[in-house]
Amino acid sequence: MSDAAPADSPGPHPKREIDLGAMPERARYGLLTSVVVPRPIAWVSSLDADGVPNLAPHSYFMILSTDPPILGFVSVGEKDTLRNIRETGDYVINIAGEHLIEALNLSSADFPSRESEFAWAGLTPEPSRHVRAPAVAEAAVALECRLREVVPYGNTPNYLIVGDVAHLRLAEAVVRDGRVAADLLRAVGRHGGPVYSRTADLFTLERPRYADMAARRPDGDS
Repeated sequence: MSDAAPADSPGPHPKREIDLGAMPERARYGLLTSVVVPRPIAWVSSLDADGVPNLAPHSYFMILSTDPPILGFVSVGEKDTLRNIRETGDYVINIAGEHLIEALNLSSADFPSRESEFAWAGLTPEPSRHVRAPAVAEAAVALECRLREVVPYGNTPNYLIVGDVAHLRLAEAVVRDGRVAADLLRAVGRHGGPVYSRTADLFTLERPRYADMAARRPDGDS
């Protein structure tokens, strides 16, 4: 039986030193994707040059700027999503709530390029306002994006797809006091392997201000 302290216990823990560069790529992938968690999922809908829709989840996803609004996600290797975006210059990032997890997972399968994941998953392509790619009508959030740049990284290579948000569409059901409420959106997150998480166990923690902390510090403390 291990005598290591539980991971959530206070204080320092025994550490394992790992040289990521010396690991096989697949092992490195498994380790990093189990550590950088939970990852938000960009459920990206796009069209090819002939108008065939594609839908696929990408869990390397982030905000790059809010002024102007710019989002980035990564295609691990050159896939249909990347090829479509290069051809057409636009796409939609949909945010899936918990009720859509089965459809999201189905859309991750290795479909042939001319097969529509919308049809297989029983989802409705919804016309966008400012881009040609459709949104997922059943998703509560759709971010219409125009391609800014594609940046290759690494040996695979992976591709960072950077886009300007041209329009945001929200379902009224997830809005409270003018903002999207996490307990209403119930977005899912990605962990390592086939593991996902729900945004159900929420808590509030305000960011501290140095001035407030300094004012409460006992005299003589440094």
